[in-house]
Amino acid sequence: MLMFRICITLAWLSVITVSVHAVETMGLAPGGIVFFQDFAHPWRAQYNADFSMHLLLMAAWIAYRENRLLGIPLGLFAIMFGGAYSLAYIFIATFKAEGRFDRLLLGRRT
Repeated sequence: MLMFRICITLAWLSVITVSVHAVETMGLAPGGIVFFQDFAHPWRAQYNADFSMHLLLMAAWIAYRENRLLGIPLGLFAIMFGGAYSLAYIFIATFKAEGRFDRLLLGRRT
């Protein structure tokens, strides 16, 4: 589990670094505009569609493994904040799982 946590931490730091650079360079507003305009380009559309499905899958997984009242808002955060939120969520969940991957994957359902 330690190596998994290290990988999650490195991935989170990468996402945060790139995100901070983007916000410092262009601000927050252009993010959504660029995302939707990119659907006009076939390969960018493919990437954005793939990314969107990943966000939906992550949101569904979080909602599934949490209790009903908390699962939906936490899943929505995964959609709104992407990897910056999802990777932090997974990192924290590794501690709640007490080192067991089945608990990490299934949450309260184990």
